[in-house]
Amino acid sequence: MNWFRGVGSAISVGTPALLGILMGNPALGILASIGGFTFLYVSNETYAQRAARLFWIAVGLTASFTLGAFCSYNTSLMVIMFGIVGGLSTLMFNLFRITGPGGMFFVLAYAVGTSMTSNLNEILQNAFILFLGGLFAWIVGMAGVIKNPHRTESRAISAVYHSLANLLSATGTEHYTSLQHQTASLMQQADHILINSKLFGQKDKQFTEKLRSLNAQAKDIFLSILDVSLMPKHEVEEQLCKSLQIIANQLQGKEKEVRFAVQPVDDELNNSLSNLYLNIKLAFEINSETVIHSTANPEELETKVGFRLLLKNVFKSGSNTPFIALRYGIVLIISAAIAYGFHFDRSYWVPLSSAAVMGGGTYVNNLHRGIQRSVGTIIGIIIGAFLLWLHPQSLAIPLILASLQFIVELIYGRNYSLAVIFITPSTLLIGSTLQPALTSEYFISARIVDIIIGSLVAIVGTSLLWRKTASKRLPLVFMDTVEKEGELLSAILNHESNQVKKSIEAKLQDSLIQLRLVYDNAFAESMRRNARTTILWPAIGDSLHLGYMLLAASRNNINNVPRERIGKYEHFFAGLAQSIKNNKKPVMDIPALPEIPSVFEDMIQLKRSLRVLDFSLKYTK
Repeated sequence: MNWFRGVGSAISVGTPALLGILMGNPALGILASIGGFTFLYVSNETYAQRAARLFWIAVGLTASFTLGAFCSYNTSLMVIMFGIVGGLSTLMFNLFRITGPGGMFFVLAYAVGTSMTSNLNEILQNAFILFLGGLFAWIVGMAGVIKNPHRTESRAISAVYHSLANLLSATGTEHYTSLQHQTASLMQQADHILINSKLFGQKDKQFTEKLRSLNAQAKDIFLSILDVSLMPKHEVEEQLCKSLQIIANQLQGKEKEVRFAVQPVDDELNNSLSNLYLNIKLAFEINSETVIHSTANPEELETKVGFRLLLKNVFKSGSNTPFIALRYGIVLIISAAIAYGFHFDRSYWVPLSSAAVMGGGTYVNNLHRGIQRSVGTIIGIIIGAFLLWLHPQSLAIPLILASLQFIVELIYGRNYSLAVIFITPSTLLIGSTLQPALTSEYFISARIVDIIIGSLVAIVGTSLLWRKTASKRLPLVFMDTVEKEGELLSAILNHESNQVKKSIEAKLQDSLIQLRLVYDNAFAESMRRNARTTILWPAIGDSLHLGYMLLAASRNNINNVPRERIGKYEHFFAGLAQSIKNNKKPVMDIPALPEIPSVFEDMIQLKRSLRVLDFSLKYTK
């Protein structure tokens, strides 16, 4: 994916700049290149999603640029709109779960617009040129649909089977719990991708159905692995791991058809392993298309989350998305007010630097990004100064921009500080091309000051504004997860219908994933509190393990459990949830659960962990 992003971004940014040079108007070429940043929002979505998302991102970049040009006549309005553009774009990206550089390039487009004051006709012309650059990036991003229209779906299911293989291999090791979360997250992502999958002609129907069947089968394999993890290690597990890897490789075209060569498991004492064997064998047959295992109700897969429900989820009690967007907007307003209030050279680089630093999300990540950006910028300025000293002309400008963009996208996800070294010369080259009347020394001196000030404002703003949102949410999410675990156990023992159980299972699995995400965010909110957050992990880990054991147990039919005993289990989970809410030690007893001994052991362990954590939870209040 990095190579694709590197090449694609180089083409999207470099080609418009090249056309501008050839047409004798480098500035317009650079404007179109800013529209080319649309490509940076390409992710692991389906082509149907990508077509819509990239188009609206191109529209958004154009609108941001146009808004910047219209606001440039009033400094106060211009400063406020920095915050509105940044905050609103951040909210929308979180709302629609669009990955990528977030609102940074919307802020960039707006900032460039503020620096190009002109008459209405020129503003509209420049906006149209930028939009054309966005449309070109759309074409580059969609080019792969011709060769492989379901590449994203295949990669998603392949990732699930790779993760299943790793999970099975890790049973009994310290990495098992983390891999549980990773596998569950990947299956959830695959569900989301398949929901948004579209047919590109009737020929795709059978292949799409196969992917959906493999995804459904992956869930059965996941639950079987949870069962197997409770048993002693068996030699056949290694062969089953290899079979899962073969399926994953075949989905990516890395391996030709291979027959399922694992010998049947004949172990009456290990029904879990036999079920795992049968589930993996069926997945192998589905992938080789010797068996067509259709989903029970394909129409359910086409049910999408409506815009109203998305808004409800974002603004529901406990959601930190609105606060992240508000913080982003407020910090940009403050940094822009400082820059324009003190009349810095190229003032818009200050809020732009703040926007880049805040891409880290949490305080610790933003602090690291601020330091990395400052150091990387200084090194990048040296490189940029050398490039400007060479006075690149004509074809050299788009070639340099394309090369720098290629390098940035290749290393951005792995090493941010190294990527900044190559981002800085690119911005210097863009600035000097858009306004050739200004000297390179002007841009270089302004860039150093702006980066440092913008980074400091972002770090201070993140440390003061809603810094502990995840820490405050953690007890609520933890309590919600425990309550759903109690609901599922009650449904299992009450022998509820499959439809009821599946609804509760889906909610519990979402809660388990959310619990781990919120914990990770809380861990990254402060360096000083990391140790205290770490203390929470035993209880969080026990709850995650219990949840996945319950998901595995939900496939079993358990009858004749007295209602009185079921009521005691319900009381137990309600008591655990209250102990988390009220920060008190759980004291209730629990009767034995001989029907599911592994779940009973996890329940006892969770209670024990919460008793130890009585006072450590207070810091999240």
